Amino acid sequence: MKSIPPSTLRIVLFVVFVIAVVSVPFVIFGEEFVFPLLKSREHQVGWLTVIAIALLVCDSVAPVPATLVIMFLAAKAGAVAGIIGGTIGLSLGVLAAAWFGRGAVGRLAPKFFPDTELLRLRESLQQRLVLTLACLRSVPILAETSVIVAAAAGVPIRRIFVATLLPNLIVAAIYSLAADDSFSTAVVTFLATMVVSYAVWRIFGAKRTS
Repeated sequence: MKSIPPSTLRIVLFVVFVIAVVSVPFVIFGEEFVFPLLKSREHQVGWLTVIAIALLVCDSVAPVPATLVIMFLAAKAGAVAGIIGGTIGLSLGVLAAAWFGRGAVGRLAPKFFPDTELLRLRESLQQRLVLTLACLRSVPILAETSVIVAAAAGVPIRRIFVATLLPNLIVAAIYSLAADDSFSTAVVTFLATMVVSYAVWRIFGAKRTS
């Protein structure tokens, strides 16, 4: 049986560690507080949009179901509000996750990797930054994890923000337009988004390495 290279094992352990950090708030606090907060302002479009954006900004460090927040906003305030509010909230959430990754998790990264391996990880991420981050924007937990890992590895926050701006718009548009449909349609939309994202990652990732 082929053994896993130590460098690969360290990357896996580091990613698992970040996933655990992102998941802890969901385990401890749950996400039940989100909908009462949204429903308290569901008839006030301006306040509802502000609350939705604030929740999305906190998504990386708080148990916020981002896709459901966007769908609720679109259902109550309209698709345009869902798209605009969702894009702003997701993009500001990327900045929050990146700052957390740089300031907190980044200090722990050297404990997982020697300097040379950390440099290789940073270069590898930067080579596929747009592709990797874009394809994970629709995947809960991994969306935040990918941003935190990239920032912790030393990828510039500005590059991370720019790389995720268009994907955030697409994700917000998909869930805003699906907001008026049934729950089953929303689930299908979510699964289809993940499948397409994975397919794009595989196809274009293979071309980049060929």
